Amino acid sequence: MSRSLLALVVLSSGFTLGGCGSVELPAERLFALGLDTLPSAASGTLPSVDVLRVLDLQPTGAVDRDQPVTSQGVEFARADLDRWLAPLDRLVTDALVLGLTRRRVAELVKGAADPGSERWQLHGRIVEFAAVVEPGSGSGAGPKPAGKSARVKLELWLTAGDELLLRDEFAAVEPIAEGGTRAAVEALSRALVAVVLQVEHRLRAVPPLPAGEVATSPGR
Repeated sequence: MSRSLLALVVLSSGFTLGGCGSVELPAERLFALGLDTLPSAASGTLPSVDVLRVLDLQPTGAVDRDQPVTSQGVEFARADLDRWLAPLDRLVTDALVLGLTRRRVAELVKGAADPGSERWQLHGRIVEFAAVVEPGSGSGAGPKPAGKSARVKLELWLTAGDELLLRDEFAAVEPIAEGGTRAAVEALSRALVAVVLQVEHRLRAVPPLPAGEVATSPGR
């Protein structure tokens, strides 16, 4: 068969299949983080500082910026069509800014790109952000099936100019109900809320800076 005739057969087959009806392809699903379970600060809560800047959190190598992941030991898996609405480090940083604002940790909580100066700068890394399959265990009543939990761990450090005020890891674990990626993301959001509350508690314990002392963010 000549090449021209073969091409004609292929094209004709394509038109014939297309005429039989279109095939609906699976749709990509996008996920964001929610802070619905984070309560606002109680009325009369006083801020710890006037201005706090949250610098962009950096993902570690085990954190996938693009897709929700499930880990089991050293193995990581992800659903092909499930993606974060934005890079994960952006979502977590924005959630931290929003959460600390809602909790009134400072008069103003700013992101890395916001203009102006500040007294405190919060830096950090995303150490863990995944659904984790926990191994089952045996017992007298029979084997226990494997469960899943959402695990969030941030390493954060607070500075005022060149002075390091605190450095610590903040972690939370939430059970994942039966379900797929949506249930995992909802549990990850609850774990992130728990981390925000831990960070608030630590920031409120930091002694205030002397009046008038202002930090300057790197690069500005």
